[in-house]
Amino acid sequence: MKISREFHPYRTAFKGERKLAKDELQKSEKADIWEKQKFNASIVYSDIKSHDGFERAVMEYNVFPMIFANLEDIKEETLFPCQIFDGNEAWIGRDSVGKYRYFTGEPFSEAIGYTVFDLLLCFQEVKGKGYTQQLQFVRKELINLLNVSFDDVNWEKKESEKYVENKCIISLFKSQDFQMNYPKLFKKVKAYVDVLEEILDHGQRFIDSTRKDSNDNSYFVMYANQAKVSATRYRNAVTRLKELGLLISEQRKVPFYDKESRTSYMTTATCFSVPLYSEKFFREVEEVLNSKVSKA
Repeated sequence: MKISREFHPYRTAFKGERKLAKDELQKSEKADIWEKQKFNASIVYSDIKSHDGFERAVMEYNVFPMIFANLEDIKEETLFPCQIFDGNEAWIGRDSVGKYRYFTGEPFSEAIGYTVFDLLLCFQEVKGKGYTQQLQFVRKELINLLNVSFDDVNWEKKESEKYVENKCIISLFKSQDFQMNYPKLFKKVKAYVDVLEEILDHGQRFIDSTRKDSNDNSYFVMYANQAKVSATRYRNAVTRLKELGLLISEQRKVPFYDKESRTSYMTTATCFSVPLYSEKFFREVEEVLNSKVSKA
């Protein structure tokens, strides 16, 4: 049955509406119905250059049947039984500004319109603290499902691989070979290897294409109270790692959210970035340490 917009008013899904859908999916086995699938949309989105461009473009095209197997045969602007809320009817179509939404509501009542991002945010596997991190998570998921690639994605992938490689390398810090090849570096860093691992884990979680330094490295903020060690040990570790070049820091203006006043504003904070670790990098650090000993 084709819908008539005159008889189907709707409102946009926000936090409260997403929570309603999330609760409904989690309290039953309905989430299992929403099986995600991959679809090669690389040609459709071949002109995309950035995350912002992707977010705009993906809502201007009906991707629901591409990524959800249960919606694969659903035609646009056609009513069908809602697969989230019992008793509701649903349809997929454009809203008043051209964005595709999954609309759901009781017959002849106001409907709620969920974008593809709204729906993806309702599933239990979504990770991240707060809306911004969770949106980044589902955006990455959608990029993978649609097999799309563009500059921001390629940079983030390269940065993530750098962090993975760095973590693999520092796992060898306490090996006998490392101690023999880089004795002075080992002596300087051995007490803080666990803190460096934690910093790398944190930095990898916050890779964001809007946060690049002049060397094209991602930068992030990490406060002492976010570490699993004491504030004193964390600060000592940061000082030592910066001295060795394993960690780079600079003052930057970054957005800050005040939970008490529920307001956001820009503030100056110490931001960190890391270079790519390698044997060549460690040899250079060891040589610098040796030269300091010689001069002394």
